[in-house]
Amino acid sequence: MSSKKSTFIIILSFLILTILIVLGTYFYISKKQENLLNSIYYTTHSNISNTTENLIKDKLNATLSISLALSKNNNLHKIIKEENYSKLDYSKFINEIRENSKYKNVWIQIVDKNGNSVYRSWTNKKGDNLLFRKDLKNTLTNQNISTSISVGLFNLTLKARTPIYDEENNFLGALEIITHFNSIVEDLKQINVDSIVITDKKYKNTIKFPYSNIFINDYYIANKNVNPELISYIQINNIEKYVNISEYIVENGYLISNYNLYDENNDKLAYIINFVKLKDIDLQIVKSFKIQIIMVSVIALIILFFSFLIFIYSKYIKEIKFQENKKQSILDSQSNIIVITNGEEIIDANKQLCHFFIDINNLQEFKNKYKCICTAFIDMNNEFYVIEKDYDNKNWAEYVLENKNKNFKVAMKDKNGEIKHFSLKTSKMNLENHIIATFTDITQEIEQIKKDKEKDRLLYQQSKISAIADTLKNIAHQWRQPLSIISTIASGMKIKKELNILEEKEFKESCESIILNTKKLSNTIENFTNFFNKDENISSFSFIEALEETINFFDSIFEKNSIKCIFDYSSDFILECNRNDFSQAILNILDNSIYALTNKKAENERYIFINFKENILEIRDNAEGIDDQIISKILEPYFTTKHQGFGVGLGLYIVQELFVKNLGYKIDVKNVTFEHQNKKYSGTSFIVDFN
Repeated sequence: MSSKKSTFIIILSFLILTILIVLGTYFYISKKQENLLNSIYYTTHSNISNTTENLIKDKLNATLSISLALSKNNNLHKIIKEENYSKLDYSKFINEIRENSKYKNVWIQIVDKNGNSVYRSWTNKKGDNLLFRKDLKNTLTNQNISTSISVGLFNLTLKARTPIYDEENNFLGALEIITHFNSIVEDLKQINVDSIVITDKKYKNTIKFPYSNIFINDYYIANKNVNPELISYIQINNIEKYVNISEYIVENGYLISNYNLYDENNDKLAYIINFVKLKDIDLQIVKSFKIQIIMVSVIALIILFFSFLIFIYSKYIKEIKFQENKKQSILDSQSNIIVITNGEEIIDANKQLCHFFIDINNLQEFKNKYKCICTAFIDMNNEFYVIEKDYDNKNWAEYVLENKNKNFKVAMKDKNGEIKHFSLKTSKMNLENHIIATFTDITQEIEQIKKDKEKDRLLYQQSKISAIADTLKNIAHQWRQPLSIISTIASGMKIKKELNILEEKEFKESCESIILNTKKLSNTIENFTNFFNKDENISSFSFIEALEETINFFDSIFEKNSIKCIFDYSSDFILECNRNDFSQAILNILDNSIYALTNKKAENERYIFINFKENILEIRDNAEGIDDQIISKILEPYFTTKHQGFGVGLGLYIVQELFVKNLGYKIDVKNVTFEHQNKKYSGTSFIVDFN
């Protein structure tokens, strides 16, 4: 009885689903057919638009190629230099292009370097100044090649401009090639697309000598080879409707697509209205789709029937197996080691545990040998590395679970005896008093951190040695003057003593001067010692005090190189880092400015401005700046603009390592122009944002 009932339910379910599938298939085909047609129409529109765009680009490039080729002509250079413009005649060249290419209308214009038109292929008019045209003025001013689409007196045209240089690279003027859209329309016809190029009505009064002489209301038709039937079509159906098509429309057996043309200022110039007959669009895919959907529906019904039979048969067996394997499958699907434990013994684990401990084949063997995974933990003498011990009456798992906000780790030896590091995360199981512990291998990250620290240490050491060497040179310079004074005074006192003409007052003044200069020598050594013999630990210190100390350290260097250092600040704050590293970073920035100033500026115009406001430090010099092509690279390691004898490219890299990587602040280096004492200067600005 139960079997018959189950059979009846299956048959009834199948019939109901069959009806639903048939009805669903019908409505799906109807809806999908509509969507598919829209998709085909949209794809056709997109392909036409892309083809139109590519044809325009190709013509602009071809026009530019012609312009480039003509601008290299030596005879042209000679005519322009001799101002013998009557010899300019490109009619033969234009006829050859018309006969041997698809470009039937090419116009050529030559402009001298002052913006005066000296030749036009379509008219005898010349001598007028064309600098009112921004595109041509830009070519003459910047002397670069350019292309554009614009509306002029005659037509909507494509233009290419090329500067003219003679053999000695002297700038002589510009050559402009002007073409039309006829060839583009012809190319579109090759793929069964009829096009109308319509100039926006705002240009009605601009076009004073219309090339095609075709207007529809206020709209000018730019292509002569337009299909007359389409002219009548859009005239009858209101041209405004077609120029305002956002993408495409389908009507009267046509797919009508609109492609807008814009100038360099993104102002709308014209519209290319493309007409494709629907019969020329391949709709075979729609028919094939219907057949495929019907076949799929039949196959689906067959599969559905057998699926019902198999489902009933296997339902109970699968349910039992699923419950048994569910927990283990979840565990084994993870790439990390996952164990379920109470902190004292292991309850369950995934297969990754056996992959790591290769001396065991299954969980039971692991329990027999280790009991708990914590017995394999290695003591790393680090509070964040968990080991097997009592944590205030809690085992390791309970301790980690209670302190979820901390990043705990463990270390264990792998099959090769190498220490592997793992990140440890725990969570509590809901139904049982067990803890899920997840061990994620972070060995590579730990090793990389060690390598980075060693690299940073070597870089800082190398930079510090370089700085000390430079400073010793400056100290030696600073010592020379006091030593010279002491030597001169002592020699003078000796001679006057021998001649018995040394007066008591002069003797005392000389001694005072010797003592004063001796103190200068002592202060130099003291400053040097204090600057480089600081505590290597992280400490809290006054930002302004540390900055002034570094600036004072450079006093002798500033004096030697006639550099005026102007320091201004509006506030102070406490910085927490290694003070020696901070001083070293500021020293490296100043050293770069000093090097640039001594190599570029006269001695009476060398300035370094140090400004600290709103927790933003700016160190600016007037050394004319850094080449824009390399300014983005100056913070990279081993990149230097100095001679090999003056730098190895680590100074500014170490600045970035300290402020950006270690302290998390922002750095910006840029070229600036500014005014000082009513005089304009340019230089480099080094900005550190401590906010």
